[in-house]
Amino acid sequence: MQAGFKLLRDQWQLWALLSGLLLALMLLSLKPPVMVQALSSALSDSYYDWNPRSYPDDLVFVEVENTSVQQFGRWPWPRSLVAAGLERMHQARVIGVDIAFAEPTRPQEDQALAASLYQLPVIGGSFLNGPQAQALDEAAYGRVLDSALMQAQGARLLESRELELPIPLIRDAYPALSALNIQPDADQRFRHYPLAFWVRDAAFPNLGVQMWRLAQMQDLVLTQDQALLGERSLPVDELNRVKLNFYSGSDYPRITFAELMADDWNPERLQGKWVILGISEAGITDLRSTPLGQLAGPLVHLTFLGNLMDSSLLQDLQGGHLLGVLLLCLLGLLGLLQLHQTWLRFAGYLILLLGVYAGGVVLYVQADLWLEVFYPLLFLVLGIIGGELWLFLINKAKADHLRQAFGSYVAPALVEKIVGQERELKLGGQRQQMTLLFSDLRNFTPTTEALETEELVRHLNRYFDAMINALQAYRGTLDKLIGDAVMGLFNAPLADEDHSYHACLAAAAMQWALEDFNTDFPEGDVRRLAMGIGINTGEGVVGNIGGRQRFNYTAIGDVVNVAARLESATKEVNQAWKAAIAEGETKPCASVDILVGEGVYEAVKGRLPLYPVGELSLKGKSSGLAAWALDWRALEPDWLKQQAEQLLQG
Repeated sequence: MQAGFKLLRDQWQLWALLSGLLLALMLLSLKPPVMVQALSSALSDSYYDWNPRSYPDDLVFVEVENTSVQQFGRWPWPRSLVAAGLERMHQARVIGVDIAFAEPTRPQEDQALAASLYQLPVIGGSFLNGPQAQALDEAAYGRVLDSALMQAQGARLLESRELELPIPLIRDAYPALSALNIQPDADQRFRHYPLAFWVRDAAFPNLGVQMWRLAQMQDLVLTQDQALLGERSLPVDELNRVKLNFYSGSDYPRITFAELMADDWNPERLQGKWVILGISEAGITDLRSTPLGQLAGPLVHLTFLGNLMDSSLLQDLQGGHLLGVLLLCLLGLLGLLQLHQTWLRFAGYLILLLGVYAGGVVLYVQADLWLEVFYPLLFLVLGIIGGELWLFLINKAKADHLRQAFGSYVAPALVEKIVGQERELKLGGQRQQMTLLFSDLRNFTPTTEALETEELVRHLNRYFDAMINALQAYRGTLDKLIGDAVMGLFNAPLADEDHSYHACLAAAAMQWALEDFNTDFPEGDVRRLAMGIGINTGEGVVGNIGGRQRFNYTAIGDVVNVAARLESATKEVNQAWKAAIAEGETKPCASVDILVGEGVYEAVKGRLPLYPVGELSLKGKSSGLAAWALDWRALEPDWLKQQAEQLLQG
C-alpha cells in the first residue's frame, strides 16, 4: 500500500496528464467533430474484413443490370414488362420494389403494373425529398398513414414533409408503401439504416422494416429510448437508426431480370424468398459508398434484412462501456511506463496497441459489439507520447545526455553528410528522355489586384497544395513554382517508362482539382481561377544545375521551352476554339485547357482523348509545331483516382 502511495506521489504529474487525456477523449467521443467521426469510422471499417457470416440464402436481389438492359433496352422499361417480371416472382414470400414509379406513362402500361401489384405481397418504394418530391395531398397522406407504424409516440426520427410517391394508380395498388432513403455518415459512407421517418405525424417505415412487417406479421414499436420488433429489441442510436453489419466474405444471391424473363425460368427458385427488385446497371442506379465500396442502394436494404435474419445488427460500445475500455488502456500504459528499458517499453506499446485492435475485432466477431477503436488507440498514442515526454523531462541525466548528443552529433553529422555527398552534388547532369509539364493561371491579374496580400498568399497556397498533390500522385516531381506557375518533371529523378501518359493523367487531375477548388466561390468571383497546361516529351538535360554556392535539381533544354510555350498557347487556342463553337462549328471537346506536343501524342495516342488543333507558331520556333488538345473532362475523377492508386501500389 505504501509503495502505491509513493508511486502516486512521485508520478502525480503523469497520472494527471493521462487522466486529463482520458477525460478529454471521453468528451470528444460524446460529440465528435465531422473529421473525427470520419477518421474513427474509417479505422473501424476494417472489422468487416473479419466478418465470418454469409448473406442469408432467403434473400435475393433481382437486378436490372447490364445484360438485362442489353436485352430489353435502356431504362425506363414499359411498365407491362416490369409487371410481367413481378408476376414471375409470385412464389416469393415478400417483394420490395426499390423503384418509385413517380411519373405516369401510357395508361395501359400503368394499368398493367397496377393490376399485377394487387395480386402480390409487394412493398412499394418512395423517396423523401427526391427530385419529384412534393407536399402530400389528403389521398397521398392517407396512404402514408395506412403504411405507417402503429406505435411511435415520442420517438426521435429524421423528418420530411415531402415525398416522391408512385403515381396514384400504382400507389393505391401496393399493399403498403415504404421509404427508400438511407442517410450517410460524416464521411459520406453509409453505415446506418434509419428504421423510419416522420412524415407529418406518420412514422413512415423504411423498405426493409416494411418488408419484415408484411412477411413476419411483426410490428415495429418505437419509443424514446428503444425499438422493439416483435419481442426483439433492436440496437438503435438517438435517431432510431441501426448500425449495419456488412458481409464481406460472400456475395448477395442475385438473379438478373433477364434470367427472370427467360423461357426456362423456374418460379420455385424464389419460393419463400425475400426479394428486392432494383436497378444496378451503371449509369442508372444510385450507388452508395459503404465500407465495402460502392453498392447499389437495394443491396443496403438487403443487408439490413440479412442482419435481422441472422440477428447480427451491431451494438455500439459507448458511454460507460467506452470509459471502461479507456481505463483498461490507462492501467496498461501506466504499467509499461514503469519499465526502465526503452526497447521493452516500446515492445509493450506495440503489443498493447495491437491488443486493443484485436480486442475490437473479437468483440465484433463474437458478440456483434462495435468498439470505435479510434478512441482507445488515440488515447494510447497520445499517452505514449505524453508518457515518454514525461520520462524525458523528469530524468535529468538522460535529458543531459540527449542534449549533449544533440549538440555533438546532429550538426557535425549534417556537415559530414554534405561532405560525403560532394560528388553527387557536383554541377552538371545527364541527358535523357523526359516529359515536362507547365501550368499557369489565366487572367490572374484581376485576382491579385482584388485581394489583400495575406488573403492572396493564402489563396495561392491552397491552389498550390491542390496542384502539387495532383502532380505527385502520378509520379511527377515538382521542379519549381514560378510566380503562379508550376513546373513538373516526369521520368526524373524517378524512372518511369510511361512518363508521357502519367503526365497527361496528372494534368487532367490538376484541372479536376481546380474544379473542386473553385466550388467554394460563385461564378464571377475573382477568386475563381482558370489554368492552362502544356506538356511536352523529348530529350533534355536534368541534374543539379546552378552555381557552386547554390544549385537546384532541374531540367533544361528545348523540351522545357516547348512545354512552356504550349502552356502559353492554350489561352489563344482556347479562345479561338470557343469562338468556333459559338459560330456553330462542331468541336470534339468544350475547351482547350491542356495542349500536348508531338512526342506526347505519339506516346499516348489511342489511350487518351486527344484532338488536333493544327500547327502552332510558338515563340522562338522558326517553324510551326503540331499540337493536340487533351479533353480532360472525358477522364472521370474516379477513374483518375484509380490510376493513381494503381501507381501507388505498383
